[in-house]
Amino acid sequence: MKIYIAVDLEGVAGVVSHGQQCQWNAGRGWMAKDSESPAGWYAHYYEQARRLATEELNAAAQGALDAGATEVWAWSAHGSFPGAIDVELVHPECRVVYADEGGPMGHDRSFDALFMVGQHPMAGARFGRLAHSFHGGIVEFSVNGRPWGEIAATAFGFGQLGVPLALLSGDQAACDEAAALVPDVVIVPVMRGLTPTANLFEPAATVCFSPRKARERIREAAARAVERCSEIAPFVVPPPYTIRTQFESPAFADRAMKTYRGLSRVDETTVEKTAGELEMIL
Repeated sequence: MKIYIAVDLEGVAGVVSHGQQCQWNAGRGWMAKDSESPAGWYAHYYEQARRLATEELNAAAQGALDAGATEVWAWSAHGSFPGAIDVELVHPECRVVYADEGGPMGHDRSFDALFMVGQHPMAGARFGRLAHSFHGGIVEFSVNGRPWGEIAATAFGFGQLGVPLALLSGDQAACDEAAALVPDVVIVPVMRGLTPTANLFEPAATVCFSPRKARERIREAAARAVERCSEIAPFVVPPPYTIRTQFESPAFADRAMKTYRGLSRVDETTVEKTAGELEMIL
């Protein structure tokens, strides 16, 4: 039995600040600056977040192996290298996939289940913490009128291959999002918002399990997910697809109109397309 694990940062127990723990690419200006730090970056907290994420990955991998999985692959769903995985800390039986930040690689019909660890909800999710849809410039991405975040997009990609989303851990709002897509998915909420307004860059009240407790729950849930994965239906949506993206500013919509073919402009910040194949207009 083969399991593929997508690992993100924003839904990991103990990760509560996007600016200090989740931004990574200094070359593109994505690493938060700290004028009082000699290095100029919050490097310590980003390293901490990656370690916490890797330990949650390891818990999921061990739970899967405990339940009979014979092969476990892991891919960082958090941007380009170094992403969300600290390779020095990875479970010895886990294979790590390195790929560009466009999406997972190496998955095919030989896998039995998709696990998603450290997941955040889509932009604007009620009570959502570190909520966003692909990047901070998107207000809403939808397919056939249904809002999608990274959970739906990843589950769909695997669902096209007949591989079900069997386990998801992360923010409570992300778990609710996954359960709405795949009712039989095993969910592991490890944190939740204490105030209803979704946040990404601004601090917001959050309650988390301790990292150790979160790992215990993820390991137990991963074993259950392996036992149940053959009963879980893959997430599929039949064509055609009406894809609509509402951006934060007209500049993003202008760029999309130049980048993607066949788009129509709904308004100054929103673009749309109907096609027989799903295209991520981001």
